[in-house]
Amino acid sequence: MTTPDLHDPDGLTRWVTSPVRISDTDLVGHVNNVAMAAHVEAGRVAYISHVSSQVRDGGGLVLRRLEIDFLGEVFYPAELRIGSRLLGLGRTSFTVGTGVFDGGRCVATATGVLVLVGEDGPAPLSPAARTALEAELPD
Repeated sequence: MTTPDLHDPDGLTRWVTSPVRISDTDLVGHVNNVAMAAHVEAGRVAYISHVSSQVRDGGGLVLRRLEIDFLGEVFYPAELRIGSRLLGLGRTSFTVGTGVFDGGRCVATATGVLVLVGEDGPAPLSPAARTALEAELPD
């Protein structure tokens, strides 16, 4: 299995657009890091929505880890394209990768680890969930 390059839109499978709001900007006029995390979240949530019915099995998904690389400045106004895809699969978790694009320029990449949680804490992914997610893994 090869790890997709999150800087390359061709390797991302689920897309959403997100407008930059004036409230996303800081005193310098560019999108601040907290706002960029919200744009990353929009992409991650779009991916989760795509797979949630197969994964949740009565439990909930929580974000365990989030890592963002800020690669370029973004200014208001802009319409960001955010692509995400599955990167890895664990016993109780899976990892989603995200690329954020302003025009053709990648301005941020992120990886997020989501954990399936049941009443007693982390819960194993069901065989059906594992099968559905394995189909989303890169070759």
